[in-house]
Amino acid sequence: MANGKRQRVHKLSAVFAPAATATTSENLRVLRRLINGGAEVGEALSALASHLRQVAAPQNEPFMFMPDLSQNKRLLEVVFRDCSDVKYRDFMLGEQNALLVYVDGMAGNERLDEFVLAPLLKFPQTDSITSLQVLHGLLPVVSLKNSTSAAGIITDVMSGFAALFIDGIADCLLIEARQYRKRPINITQNETVILGSHEAFNEDLSDSIALIRRRCRDNNIKVRMLQIGERSKTAVALIYAANLVKPGLLEEVEQRLKRIKIDRITSTSNVEEQIIDHPWSPFPQTQSTERPDKVVASLYEGRVAIFLDNISDALLVPTTYAQILQAAEDYSTPALVTSLTRVTRFFSTAVAIFLPAFYIALVSYHPGMIPTALAISLAEQRLRSPFPAFMEALFMEVLIELFQEAVIRLPQKISGAAGVVGALVIGTTVVEAGLVNALLVVITSLTAIASFTMPTYSFSTSLRVLRVPTIIMASVLGLYGIALSLMVIVTHLCSLRSFGESYGGNLFNITLLRDWKDTFFRFPNTLLRNRPKQMGSQDENRMGKKDS
Repeated sequence: MANGKRQRVHKLSAVFAPAATATTSENLRVLRRLINGGAEVGEALSALASHLRQVAAPQNEPFMFMPDLSQNKRLLEVVFRDCSDVKYRDFMLGEQNALLVYVDGMAGNERLDEFVLAPLLKFPQTDSITSLQVLHGLLPVVSLKNSTSAAGIITDVMSGFAALFIDGIADCLLIEARQYRKRPINITQNETVILGSHEAFNEDLSDSIALIRRRCRDNNIKVRMLQIGERSKTAVALIYAANLVKPGLLEEVEQRLKRIKIDRITSTSNVEEQIIDHPWSPFPQTQSTERPDKVVASLYEGRVAIFLDNISDALLVPTTYAQILQAAEDYSTPALVTSLTRVTRFFSTAVAIFLPAFYIALVSYHPGMIPTALAISLAEQRLRSPFPAFMEALFMEVLIELFQEAVIRLPQKISGAAGVVGALVIGTTVVEAGLVNALLVVITSLTAIASFTMPTYSFSTSLRVLRVPTIIMASVLGLYGIALSLMVIVTHLCSLRSFGESYGGNLFNITLLRDWKDTFFRFPNTLLRNRPKQMGSQDENRMGKKDS
Protein backbone atom coordinates (compact mmCIF):
# COMPACT_ATOMS: atom_id res chain seq x y z
CA MET A 1 0.00 0.00 0.00
CA ALA A 2 1.40 3.37 -1.04
CA ASN A 3 1.94 6.32 1.30
CA GLY A 4 0.75 4.28 4.32
CA LYS A 5 -2.79 4.29 3.13
CA ARG A 6 -4.96 1.14 3.00
CA GLN A 7 -6.13 0.25 -0.47
CA ARG A 8 -9.71 -1.01 -0.86
CA VAL A 9 -9.87 -4.15 -3.04
CA HIS A 10 -13.06 -4.82 -4.98
CA LYS A 11 -11.92 -7.82 -7.10
CA LEU A 12 -9.94 -10.95 -6.31
CA SER A 13 -7.93 -10.52 -9.52
CA ALA A 14 -6.52 -7.27 -8.18
CA VAL A 15 -4.62 -9.16 -5.47
CA PHE A 16 -3.84 -12.59 -7.00
CA ALA A 17 -2.04 -13.11 -10.21
CA PRO A 18 -3.95 -14.46 -13.24
CA ALA A 19 -2.07 -17.77 -12.99
CA ALA A 20 -3.26 -18.32 -9.43
CA THR A 21 -6.82 -17.55 -10.46
CA ALA A 22 -6.67 -20.11 -13.25
CA THR A 23 -5.29 -22.74 -10.87
CA THR A 24 -8.09 -22.08 -8.39
CA SER A 25 -10.71 -22.39 -11.12
CA GLU A 26 -9.23 -25.68 -12.28
CA ASN A 27 -9.25 -27.03 -8.73
CA LEU A 28 -12.89 -26.04 -8.32
CA ARG A 29 -13.80 -27.88 -11.53
CA VAL A 30 -11.98 -30.99 -10.34
CA LEU A 31 -13.78 -30.80 -7.00
CA ARG A 32 -17.13 -30.45 -8.78
CA ARG A 33 -16.40 -33.53 -10.90
CA LEU A 34 -15.46 -35.50 -7.81
CA ILE A 35 -18.68 -34.50 -6.05
CA ASN A 36 -20.77 -35.48 -9.08
CA GLY A 37 -18.86 -38.72 -9.40
CA GLY A 38 -19.46 -39.51 -5.74
CA ALA A 39 -23.20 -38.96 -6.17
CA GLU A 40 -23.22 -41.25 -9.19
CA VAL A 41 -21.30 -43.89 -7.27
CA GLY A 42 -23.80 -43.59 -4.40
CA GLU A 43 -26.73 -44.01 -6.78
CA ALA A 44 -25.03 -46.99 -8.40
CA LEU A 45 -24.40 -48.59 -5.03
CA SER A 46 -28.04 -48.03 -4.01
CA ALA A 47 -29.24 -49.51 -7.30
CA LEU A 48 -26.89 -52.46 -6.84
CA ALA A 49 -28.12 -53.03 -3.28
CA SER A 50 -31.72 -52.86 -4.46
CA HIS A 51 -30.93 -55.31 -7.27
CA LEU A 52 -29.24 -57.67 -4.85
CA ARG A 53 -32.28 -57.56 -2.56
CA GLN A 54 -34.54 -58.41 -5.48
CA VAL A 55 -32.26 -61.23 -6.62
CA ALA A 56 -32.01 -62.62 -3.10
CA ALA A 57 -35.72 -62.20 -2.44
CA PRO A 58 -37.94 -65.31 -2.68
CA GLN A 59 -40.16 -65.84 -5.70
CA ASN A 60 -43.18 -63.50 -6.00
CA GLU A 61 -41.59 -61.08 -3.52
CA PRO A 62 -40.68 -57.51 -4.60
CA PHE A 63 -37.65 -57.38 -2.30
CA MET A 64 -36.32 -58.69 0.99
CA PHE A 65 -36.13 -56.85 4.30
CA MET A 66 -32.71 -56.67 5.97
CA PRO A 67 -31.61 -56.37 9.63
CA ASP A 68 -30.66 -52.72 8.97
CA LEU A 69 -33.63 -50.63 10.17
CA SER A 70 -32.63 -47.51 8.22
CA GLN A 71 -32.52 -49.51 4.98
CA ASN A 72 -35.92 -51.05 5.72
CA LYS A 73 -37.42 -47.64 6.37
CA ARG A 74 -36.09 -46.33 3.06
CA LEU A 75 -37.63 -49.32 1.28
CA LEU A 76 -40.98 -48.68 2.95
CA GLU A 77 -40.86 -44.99 2.04
CA VAL A 78 -40.32 -45.97 -1.59
CA VAL A 79 -43.17 -48.50 -1.53
CA PHE A 80 -45.56 -46.08 0.18
CA ARG A 81 -44.44 -43.00 -1.74
CA ASP A 82 -47.22 -40.36 -1.95
CA CYS A 83 -49.28 -42.31 0.60
CA SER A 84 -49.88 -39.52 3.08
CA ASP A 85 -52.03 -41.71 5.31
CA VAL A 86 -49.14 -44.12 5.99
CA LYS A 87 -47.53 -43.11 9.28
CA TYR A 88 -44.04 -43.90 10.61
CA ARG A 89 -43.40 -43.87 14.38
CA ASP A 90 -39.73 -44.04 15.41
CA PHE A 91 -38.88 -44.88 19.03
CA MET A 92 -36.33 -46.65 21.20
CA LEU A 93 -36.99 -50.22 22.28
CA GLY A 94 -34.41 -50.86 24.95
CA GLU A 95 -31.03 -50.25 23.33
CA GLN A 96 -32.37 -50.66 19.78
CA ASN A 97 -34.12 -48.37 17.35
CA ALA A 98 -37.63 -49.45 16.38
CA LEU A 99 -40.16 -48.39 13.76
CA LEU A 100 -43.94 -48.76 13.78
CA VAL A 101 -45.69 -48.44 10.40
CA TYR A 102 -49.48 -48.22 10.02
CA VAL A 103 -52.22 -46.63 7.92
CA ASP A 104 -54.08 -43.81 9.64
CA GLY A 105 -57.81 -44.52 9.56
CA MET A 106 -57.37 -48.28 9.13
CA ALA A 107 -55.41 -48.94 12.32
CA GLY A 108 -56.75 -47.46 15.55
CA ASN A 109 -54.49 -44.79 17.02
CA GLU A 110 -55.88 -45.26 20.52
CA ARG A 111 -55.42 -49.02 20.31
CA LEU A 112 -51.81 -48.61 19.18
CA ASP A 113 -51.05 -46.09 21.93
CA GLU A 114 -52.55 -48.19 24.72
CA PHE A 115 -51.71 -51.76 23.75
CA VAL A 116 -48.56 -51.40 21.64
CA LEU A 117 -46.53 -48.26 22.27
CA ALA A 118 -47.20 -48.02 26.02
CA PRO A 119 -45.88 -51.54 26.82
CA LEU A 120 -42.94 -51.19 24.41
CA LEU A 121 -41.80 -47.86 25.86
CA LYS A 122 -41.67 -49.50 29.31
CA PHE A 123 -39.16 -52.05 28.06
CA PRO A 124 -35.87 -51.82 30.08
CA GLN A 125 -33.47 -49.39 28.44
CA THR A 126 -30.47 -51.63 29.11
CA ASP A 127 -31.91 -54.73 27.41
CA SER A 128 -31.91 -55.68 23.76
CA ILE A 129 -34.19 -57.93 21.71
CA THR A 130 -32.79 -60.72 19.55
CA SER A 131 -36.08 -62.46 18.74
CA LEU A 132 -39.60 -61.19 18.13
CA GLN A 133 -40.97 -64.02 20.26
CA VAL A 134 -40.11 -61.91 23.31
CA LEU A 135 -42.74 -59.37 22.25
CA HIS A 136 -45.48 -62.01 21.98
CA GLY A 137 -45.59 -62.19 25.75
CA LEU A 138 -45.16 -58.46 26.20
CA LEU A 139 -47.94 -57.01 24.05
CA PRO A 140 -51.55 -57.46 25.27
CA VAL A 141 -52.85 -57.95 21.73
CA VAL A 142 -54.89 -60.95 20.59
CA SER A 143 -53.40 -61.37 17.11
CA LEU A 144 -49.62 -61.19 16.58
CA LYS A 145 -47.64 -62.84 13.82
CA ASN A 146 -44.08 -62.78 12.52
CA SER A 147 -43.50 -62.29 8.82
CA THR A 148 -40.58 -62.13 6.40
CA SER A 149 -42.70 -61.74 3.26
CA ALA A 150 -42.43 -58.21 1.89
CA ALA A 151 -45.57 -58.62 -0.25
CA GLY A 152 -47.53 -60.01 2.69
CA ILE A 153 -46.36 -57.24 5.02
CA ILE A 154 -47.37 -54.53 2.54
CA THR A 155 -50.81 -56.10 2.05
CA ASP A 156 -51.39 -56.49 5.80
CA VAL A 157 -50.37 -52.89 6.49
CA MET A 158 -52.83 -51.67 3.86
CA SER A 159 -55.47 -53.90 5.50
CA GLY A 160 -55.13 -52.23 8.89
CA PHE A 161 -52.30 -54.14 10.59
CA ALA A 162 -49.40 -52.29 12.21
CA ALA A 163 -45.90 -53.45 11.26
CA LEU A 164 -43.11 -53.31 13.87
CA PHE A 165 -39.49 -53.33 12.69
CA ILE A 166 -36.52 -53.54 15.08
CA ASP A 167 -32.94 -52.70 14.24
CA GLY A 168 -30.86 -55.87 13.96
CA ILE A 169 -33.84 -58.13 13.17
CA ALA A 170 -34.91 -58.82 9.58
CA ASP A 171 -38.33 -60.19 10.59
CA CYS A 172 -41.37 -57.99 11.05
CA LEU A 173 -44.03 -58.25 13.76
CA LEU A 174 -47.55 -57.70 12.41
CA ILE A 175 -50.00 -56.44 15.03
CA GLU A 176 -53.77 -56.68 14.62
CA ALA A 177 -54.92 -53.10 15.18
CA ARG A 178 -57.76 -52.66 12.70
CA GLN A 179 -60.28 -50.09 13.85
CA TYR A 180 -62.06 -48.33 11.00
CA ARG A 181 -65.52 -46.92 10.52
CA LYS A 182 -68.12 -49.32 9.20
CA ARG A 183 -71.84 -49.57 8.73
CA PRO A 184 -73.60 -51.19 11.70
CA ILE A 185 -75.74 -54.29 11.31
CA ASN A 186 -79.13 -53.01 10.15
CA ILE A 187 -82.43 -54.49 9.05
CA THR A 188 -82.78 -56.07 5.64
CA GLN A 189 -83.43 -53.69 2.76
CA ASN A 190 -84.14 -56.01 -0.19
CA GLU A 191 -85.48 -59.18 1.46
CA THR A 192 -87.86 -57.88 4.08
CA VAL A 193 -90.16 -60.24 5.96
CA ILE A 194 -93.02 -59.80 8.40
CA LEU A 195 -92.14 -62.86 10.49
CA GLY A 196 -88.59 -63.93 11.19
CA SER A 197 -85.20 -62.33 11.59
CA HIS A 198 -84.65 -58.78 10.35
CA GLU A 199 -80.85 -58.68 10.56
CA ALA A 200 -78.77 -58.25 7.42
CA PHE A 201 -75.10 -58.56 6.59
CA ASN A 202 -72.94 -55.45 6.46
CA GLU A 203 -69.76 -54.76 4.49
CA ASP A 204 -67.41 -56.08 7.20
CA LEU A 205 -66.40 -59.67 6.56
CA SER A 206 -65.80 -60.46 10.24
CA ASP A 207 -69.27 -59.22 11.20
CA SER A 208 -70.88 -61.32 8.47
CA ILE A 209 -69.08 -64.47 9.61
CA ALA A 210 -70.06 -63.74 13.22
CA LEU A 211 -73.74 -63.51 12.20
CA ILE A 212 -73.45 -67.02 10.77
CA ARG A 213 -71.70 -68.34 13.88
CA ARG A 214 -74.39 -66.90 16.13
CA ARG A 215 -77.03 -68.93 14.33
CA CYS A 216 -75.21 -72.25 14.19
CA ARG A 217 -72.87 -73.20 17.02
CA ASP A 218 -71.61 -76.13 15.01
CA ASN A 219 -67.93 -76.97 14.71
CA ASN A 220 -68.66 -78.56 11.32
CA ILE A 221 -69.36 -75.11 9.86
CA LYS A 222 -65.97 -74.25 8.39
CA VAL A 223 -64.55 -70.98 7.07
CA ARG A 224 -61.84 -71.05 4.41
CA MET A 225 -60.14 -67.74 3.53
CA LEU A 226 -58.88 -66.77 0.07
CA GLN A 227 -57.67 -63.58 -1.59
CA ILE A 228 -58.60 -62.42 -5.11
CA GLY A 229 -58.02 -59.23 -7.04
CA GLU A 230 -54.55 -58.56 -8.42
CA ARG A 231 -54.56 -55.01 -7.04
CA SER A 232 -57.47 -54.77 -4.58
CA LYS A 233 -56.46 -58.03 -2.82
CA THR A 234 -60.00 -58.60 -1.57
CA ALA A 235 -60.52 -61.15 1.18
CA VAL A 236 -62.95 -63.96 0.34
CA ALA A 237 -64.52 -66.41 2.78
CA LEU A 238 -65.91 -69.80 1.79
CA ILE A 239 -68.34 -71.09 4.41
CA TYR A 240 -69.64 -74.65 4.29
CA ALA A 241 -70.77 -77.58 6.42
CA ALA A 242 -67.89 -80.05 6.26
CA ASN A 243 -70.04 -83.11 7.00
CA LEU A 244 -72.79 -82.16 4.53
CA VAL A 245 -71.24 -80.53 1.45
CA LYS A 246 -71.11 -82.72 -1.64
CA PRO A 247 -67.64 -84.24 -2.20
CA GLY A 248 -65.76 -82.23 -4.79
CA LEU A 249 -68.04 -79.18 -4.66
CA LEU A 250 -65.87 -77.14 -2.31
CA GLU A 251 -62.73 -77.87 -4.34
CA GLU A 252 -64.52 -76.84 -7.54
CA VAL A 253 -65.67 -73.54 -6.03
CA GLU A 254 -62.19 -72.82 -4.70
CA GLN A 255 -60.53 -73.60 -8.04
CA ARG A 256 -62.89 -71.29 -9.92
CA LEU A 257 -62.21 -68.46 -7.48
CA LYS A 258 -58.46 -68.94 -7.76
CA ARG A 259 -58.69 -68.73 -11.55
CA ILE A 260 -60.10 -65.20 -11.36
CA LYS A 261 -57.59 -62.73 -12.77
CA ILE A 262 -58.99 -59.26 -12.30
CA ASP A 263 -57.44 -56.15 -10.83
CA ARG A 264 -60.26 -55.20 -8.43
CA ILE A 265 -63.38 -56.63 -6.78
CA THR A 266 -66.06 -54.01 -6.18
CA SER A 267 -69.28 -56.04 -6.44
CA THR A 268 -70.51 -59.62 -6.43
CA SER A 269 -70.97 -59.49 -10.21
CA ASN A 270 -67.17 -59.18 -10.62
CA VAL A 271 -66.91 -62.66 -9.12
CA GLU A 272 -70.21 -64.16 -10.24
CA GLU A 273 -69.64 -63.66 -13.97
CA GLN A 274 -66.26 -65.40 -13.77
CA ILE A 275 -67.29 -68.51 -11.85
CA ILE A 276 -70.65 -69.40 -13.42
CA ASP A 277 -70.93 -72.03 -16.17
CA HIS A 278 -72.95 -69.98 -18.66
CA PRO A 279 -72.10 -66.24 -18.53
CA TRP A 280 -74.33 -65.41 -21.53
CA SER A 281 -77.48 -66.84 -19.96
CA PRO A 282 -80.07 -64.32 -18.72
CA PHE A 283 -80.87 -66.49 -15.68
CA PRO A 284 -78.94 -65.94 -12.42
CA GLN A 285 -76.82 -69.03 -11.71
CA THR A 286 -75.87 -68.01 -8.18
CA GLN A 287 -78.24 -66.89 -5.45
CA SER A 288 -77.47 -63.57 -3.81
CA THR A 289 -78.80 -62.84 -0.33
CA GLU A 290 -78.32 -60.39 2.52
CA ARG A 291 -80.00 -62.60 5.14
CA PRO A 292 -77.95 -64.68 7.62
CA ASP A 293 -80.82 -67.10 8.27
CA LYS A 294 -81.09 -67.87 4.56
CA VAL A 295 -77.37 -68.61 4.37
CA VAL A 296 -77.54 -70.93 7.39
CA ALA A 297 -80.47 -72.84 5.89
CA SER A 298 -78.52 -73.22 2.64
CA LEU A 299 -75.40 -74.46 4.43
CA TYR A 300 -77.41 -77.25 6.03
CA GLU A 301 -78.66 -78.25 2.58
CA GLY A 302 -75.08 -78.87 1.46
CA ARG A 303 -74.48 -75.60 -0.39
CA VAL A 304 -71.46 -73.28 -0.19
CA ALA A 305 -71.63 -69.58 0.73
CA ILE A 306 -69.18 -67.07 -0.75
CA PHE A 307 -68.55 -63.84 1.19
CA LEU A 308 -66.55 -60.90 -0.15
CA ASP A 309 -65.01 -58.25 2.08
CA ASN A 310 -66.61 -54.78 1.68
CA ILE A 311 -69.73 -56.32 0.07
CA SER A 312 -72.89 -56.95 2.08
CA ASP A 313 -74.33 -59.79 -0.03
CA ALA A 314 -73.40 -63.47 0.02
CA LEU A 315 -73.44 -65.79 -2.99
CA LEU A 316 -74.92 -69.28 -2.60
CA VAL A 317 -73.88 -72.10 -4.91
CA PRO A 318 -75.03 -74.29 -6.52
CA THR A 319 -78.37 -72.70 -7.41
CA THR A 320 -81.51 -74.06 -9.06
CA TYR A 321 -84.53 -72.44 -10.66
CA ALA A 322 -86.77 -73.50 -7.76
CA GLN A 323 -84.43 -72.04 -5.13
CA ILE A 324 -84.48 -68.67 -6.90
CA LEU A 325 -88.26 -68.57 -6.41
CA GLN A 326 -88.09 -69.37 -2.68
CA ALA A 327 -88.30 -66.53 -0.17
CA ALA A 328 -87.14 -66.41 3.45
CA GLU A 329 -90.70 -65.93 4.68
CA ASP A 330 -91.79 -69.23 3.11
CA TYR A 331 -90.61 -71.01 6.26
CA SER A 332 -92.25 -68.57 8.68
CA THR A 333 -95.82 -69.01 7.41
CA PRO A 334 -98.09 -72.09 7.42
CA ALA A 335 -97.34 -74.69 4.77
CA LEU A 336 -100.68 -74.19 2.99
CA VAL A 337 -100.18 -70.43 2.72
CA THR A 338 -96.61 -70.89 1.51
CA SER A 339 -97.74 -73.41 -1.10
CA LEU A 340 -100.32 -70.99 -2.47
CA THR A 341 -97.72 -68.22 -2.56
CA ARG A 342 -95.23 -70.38 -4.44
CA VAL A 343 -97.79 -71.42 -7.03
CA THR A 344 -98.54 -67.73 -7.50
CA ARG A 345 -94.84 -67.02 -8.07
CA PHE A 346 -94.46 -69.78 -10.66
CA PHE A 347 -97.57 -68.49 -12.43
CA SER A 348 -96.20 -64.94 -12.23
CA THR A 349 -93.06 -65.95 -14.12
CA ALA A 350 -95.20 -67.06 -17.06
CA VAL A 351 -97.27 -63.86 -16.87
CA ALA A 352 -94.16 -61.66 -16.74
CA ILE A 353 -92.72 -63.29 -19.87
CA PHE A 354 -95.68 -64.20 -22.08
CA LEU A 355 -98.68 -61.96 -21.29
CA PRO A 356 -97.81 -59.07 -23.70
CA ALA A 357 -96.84 -61.61 -26.37
CA PHE A 358 -100.15 -63.43 -25.87
CA TYR A 359 -102.04 -60.15 -26.35
CA ILE A 360 -100.18 -59.42 -29.62
CA ALA A 361 -100.79 -62.96 -30.93
CA LEU A 362 -104.54 -62.79 -30.25
CA VAL A 363 -105.03 -59.30 -31.65
CA SER A 364 -102.85 -59.73 -34.73
CA TYR A 365 -103.31 -63.40 -35.71
CA HIS A 366 -106.08 -65.07 -33.71
CA PRO A 367 -108.87 -62.51 -33.06
CA GLY A 368 -111.44 -65.31 -33.26
CA MET A 369 -110.22 -66.63 -29.91
CA ILE A 370 -111.21 -63.40 -28.15
CA PRO A 371 -114.73 -63.32 -26.61
CA THR A 372 -117.14 -61.40 -28.83
CA ALA A 373 -117.95 -58.59 -26.38
CA LEU A 374 -114.27 -58.03 -25.61
CA ALA A 375 -113.36 -58.21 -29.30
CA ILE A 376 -115.89 -55.50 -30.19
CA SER A 377 -114.68 -53.25 -27.36
CA LEU A 378 -111.06 -53.85 -28.33
CA ALA A 379 -111.77 -53.09 -32.00
CA GLU A 380 -113.35 -49.77 -31.05
CA GLN A 381 -110.32 -48.83 -28.95
CA ARG A 382 -107.87 -49.84 -31.66
CA LEU A 383 -109.58 -47.61 -34.21
CA ARG A 384 -108.11 -44.62 -32.37
CA SER A 385 -104.56 -46.00 -32.30
CA PRO A 386 -102.33 -45.30 -35.34
CA PHE A 387 -99.86 -48.10 -34.50
CA PRO A 388 -100.03 -51.89 -34.86
CA ALA A 389 -100.27 -54.01 -31.71
CA PHE A 390 -96.55 -54.85 -31.82
CA MET A 391 -95.53 -51.17 -31.83
CA GLU A 392 -98.01 -50.39 -29.04
CA ALA A 393 -96.63 -53.17 -26.83
CA LEU A 394 -93.03 -52.18 -27.55
CA PHE A 395 -93.84 -48.54 -26.78
CA MET A 396 -95.36 -49.50 -23.43
CA GLU A 397 -92.38 -51.73 -22.58
CA VAL A 398 -90.01 -48.83 -23.17
CA LEU A 399 -92.15 -46.54 -21.00
CA ILE A 400 -92.27 -49.10 -18.19
CA GLU A 401 -88.48 -49.59 -18.31
CA LEU A 402 -87.89 -45.83 -18.23
CA PHE A 403 -90.29 -45.48 -15.33
CA GLN A 404 -88.63 -48.29 -13.32
CA GLU A 405 -85.14 -46.92 -13.88
CA ALA A 406 -86.23 -43.42 -12.89
CA VAL A 407 -87.84 -44.63 -9.65
CA ILE A 408 -84.75 -46.70 -8.74
CA ARG A 409 -82.27 -43.87 -9.36
CA LEU A 410 -84.27 -41.11 -7.69
CA PRO A 411 -83.82 -40.34 -3.97
CA GLN A 412 -86.22 -42.18 -1.72
CA LYS A 413 -88.16 -39.03 -0.80
CA ILE A 414 -88.85 -38.24 -4.45
CA SER A 415 -89.47 -41.75 -5.78
CA GLY A 416 -92.94 -41.92 -4.18
CA ALA A 417 -94.07 -38.78 -5.97
CA ALA A 418 -92.48 -40.05 -9.18
CA GLY A 419 -94.56 -43.21 -8.86
CA VAL A 420 -97.79 -41.24 -8.74
CA VAL A 421 -96.77 -39.07 -11.69
CA GLY A 422 -95.68 -42.12 -13.70
CA ALA A 423 -98.98 -43.89 -13.04
CA LEU A 424 -100.92 -40.84 -14.22
CA VAL A 425 -98.80 -40.43 -17.35
CA ILE A 426 -98.76 -44.08 -18.34
CA GLY A 427 -102.28 -44.94 -17.25
CA THR A 428 -104.25 -41.88 -18.31
CA THR A 429 -102.42 -39.48 -20.59
CA VAL A 430 -101.15 -42.13 -23.01
CA VAL A 431 -104.63 -43.59 -23.47
CA GLU A 432 -106.26 -40.19 -23.90
CA ALA A 433 -103.66 -39.26 -26.49
CA GLY A 434 -104.67 -42.29 -28.54
CA LEU A 435 -101.18 -43.80 -28.58
CA VAL A 436 -102.28 -47.12 -27.03
CA ASN A 437 -105.53 -48.70 -25.94
CA ALA A 438 -106.64 -49.11 -22.35
CA LEU A 439 -106.45 -52.94 -22.40
CA LEU A 440 -102.76 -52.85 -23.28
CA VAL A 441 -102.12 -50.50 -20.34
CA VAL A 442 -103.78 -53.06 -18.05
CA ILE A 443 -101.74 -55.91 -19.56
CA THR A 444 -98.48 -54.00 -19.23
CA SER A 445 -99.27 -53.13 -15.61
CA LEU A 446 -100.05 -56.76 -14.79
CA THR A 447 -96.79 -57.81 -16.42
CA ALA A 448 -94.80 -55.33 -14.34
CA ILE A 449 -96.56 -56.39 -11.12
CA ALA A 450 -95.89 -60.06 -11.91
CA SER A 451 -92.17 -59.37 -12.26
CA PHE A 452 -92.21 -57.51 -8.93
CA THR A 453 -93.41 -60.65 -7.12
CA MET A 454 -90.04 -62.36 -7.66
CA PRO A 455 -88.02 -62.76 -4.42
CA THR A 456 -84.74 -62.06 -6.27
CA TYR A 457 -84.21 -58.81 -8.16
CA SER A 458 -81.73 -60.39 -10.58
CA PHE A 459 -84.36 -62.96 -11.60
CA SER A 460 -86.90 -60.17 -12.09
CA THR A 461 -84.56 -58.44 -14.53
CA SER A 462 -84.10 -61.76 -16.35
CA LEU A 463 -87.84 -61.94 -16.96
CA ARG A 464 -87.76 -58.42 -18.38
CA VAL A 465 -85.01 -59.44 -20.79
CA LEU A 466 -86.93 -62.51 -21.99
CA ARG A 467 -90.14 -60.54 -22.53
CA VAL A 468 -88.86 -58.63 -25.57
CA PRO A 469 -87.88 -61.70 -27.70
CA THR A 470 -91.24 -63.34 -26.98
CA ILE A 471 -93.03 -60.16 -28.10
CA ILE A 472 -91.06 -60.22 -31.36
CA MET A 473 -91.79 -63.93 -31.91
CA ALA A 474 -95.51 -63.41 -31.25
CA SER A 475 -95.63 -60.49 -33.71
CA VAL A 476 -94.10 -62.73 -36.42
CA LEU A 477 -95.68 -66.16 -35.80
CA GLY A 478 -98.56 -65.57 -33.40
CA LEU A 479 -99.27 -68.35 -30.92
CA TYR A 480 -96.78 -70.57 -32.76
CA GLY A 481 -94.11 -68.01 -31.94
CA ILE A 482 -95.08 -68.16 -28.25
CA ALA A 483 -94.92 -71.97 -28.30
CA LEU A 484 -91.52 -71.84 -29.98
CA SER A 485 -90.28 -69.31 -27.40
CA LEU A 486 -91.49 -71.55 -24.58
CA MET A 487 -89.66 -74.54 -26.05
CA VAL A 488 -86.43 -72.53 -26.37
CA ILE A 489 -86.64 -71.24 -22.78
CA VAL A 490 -87.39 -74.69 -21.31
CA THR A 491 -84.60 -76.27 -23.35
CA HIS A 492 -82.20 -73.59 -22.18
CA LEU A 493 -83.23 -74.13 -18.55
CA CYS A 494 -82.64 -77.88 -18.87
CA SER A 495 -79.20 -77.34 -20.40
CA LEU A 496 -77.98 -74.93 -17.72
CA ARG A 497 -75.61 -76.16 -15.03
CA SER A 498 -74.70 -74.49 -11.76
CA PHE A 499 -71.44 -75.97 -10.45
CA GLY A 500 -72.30 -79.31 -11.99
CA GLU A 501 -75.93 -79.38 -10.84
CA SER A 502 -78.90 -79.06 -13.20
CA TYR A 503 -80.39 -75.56 -13.06
CA GLY A 504 -83.83 -76.95 -13.80
CA GLY A 505 -83.33 -79.18 -10.80
CA ASN A 506 -86.17 -81.43 -9.79
CA LEU A 507 -88.68 -79.68 -12.08
CA PHE A 508 -87.82 -81.91 -15.04
CA ASN A 509 -86.19 -84.91 -13.32
CA ILE A 510 -88.52 -87.71 -12.22
CA THR A 511 -85.77 -89.24 -10.06
CA LEU A 512 -86.00 -86.18 -7.80
CA LEU A 513 -89.75 -86.31 -7.11
CA ARG A 514 -88.94 -86.50 -3.40
CA ASP A 515 -87.66 -82.93 -3.58
CA TRP A 516 -91.07 -81.70 -4.81
CA LYS A 517 -92.10 -81.55 -1.15
CA ASP A 518 -90.27 -78.21 -1.03
CA THR A 519 -90.50 -76.92 -4.62
CA PHE A 520 -93.88 -76.03 -6.15
CA PHE A 521 -95.44 -76.57 -2.74
CA ARG A 522 -94.11 -76.76 0.80
CA PHE A 523 -95.09 -79.66 2.97
CA PRO A 524 -95.23 -79.18 6.77
CA ASN A 525 -91.84 -79.30 8.48
CA THR A 526 -92.70 -82.64 10.10
CA LEU A 527 -92.72 -84.20 6.61
CA LEU A 528 -89.52 -82.54 5.39
CA ARG A 529 -87.30 -85.23 6.88
CA ASN A 530 -84.65 -85.27 4.16
CA ARG A 531 -82.37 -82.72 2.62
CA PRO A 532 -82.68 -81.97 -1.12
CA LYS A 533 -81.46 -85.02 -2.99
CA GLN A 534 -80.11 -82.93 -5.85
CA MET A 535 -77.53 -81.20 -3.63
CA GLY A 536 -75.86 -84.57 -3.00
CA SER A 537 -75.48 -84.02 0.73
CA GLN A 538 -73.35 -86.53 2.65
CA ASP A 539 -76.16 -86.91 5.19
CA GLU A 540 -79.64 -86.77 3.67
CA ASN A 541 -81.43 -87.22 6.99
CA ARG A 542 -82.50 -83.82 8.34
CA MET A 543 -84.38 -84.95 11.46
CA GLY A 544 -81.53 -86.83 13.12
CA LYS A 545 -81.58 -90.38 14.35
CA LYS A 546 -84.81 -91.77 15.71
CA ASP A 547 -84.93 -92.85 19.32
CA SER A 548 -84.80 -96.62 19.69
